[in-house]
Amino acid sequence: MFLVRCEARCDEATAFPSRLRSAVRDAVASVTIGEWHPPRHAFMVNVEGEALRIPYRVYYDPDLLRRQLRELQAAARLILLCLGTRHYDGYLRQECLRELVKNEAPWLTPYVLQLAGEYVVEIIEDVANAIGEHNPATLRAFALENSAYLATLGRRITSYWSYHRHAYPERHSYPGAKVLAVLNAALE
Repeated sequence: MFLVRCEARCDEATAFPSRLRSAVRDAVASVTIGEWHPPRHAFMVNVEGEALRIPYRVYYDPDLLRRQLRELQAAARLILLCLGTRHYDGYLRQECLRELVKNEAPWLTPYVLQLAGEYVVEIIEDVANAIGEHNPATLRAFALENSAYLATLGRRITSYWSYHRHAYPERHSYPGAKVLAVLNAALE
């Protein structure tokens, strides 16, 4: 199953490695004021041997999230950038992605890759442009730990390619397919 339903709220702290959970709780507390509703669905991945439950969408106030991103530093900012890639606002997802890809920590990988299997082609293009700069060893480690997730991601990419086929008549030219090609090359 791709998405799991959370009882009351998908706890954002479980979306990050355990060593960051205190920082996650602090960062999330700064943006949940005025939240439309809590995240109710998550997708599961493994990062460096830890199971993570990443919210599929978050509904933080966009202006508050942007303000916090300007004010916070280091890990807290990276955490909010990650969660921003899960935001309901596609423009905000793209802004967060563009900042996030400037960093290399392995726990950032699922936040970048997940966007390749979604519907906003401009964001998928950004992922395709950035993924080639990622450390192949990090991509390989993630791919080896997440074969079921990557199979689902591949199906989602194919599905959205079908939707965008008029602009990308050849599957290999679709940005999501380019992301999959980089992942497959990392496994070789």
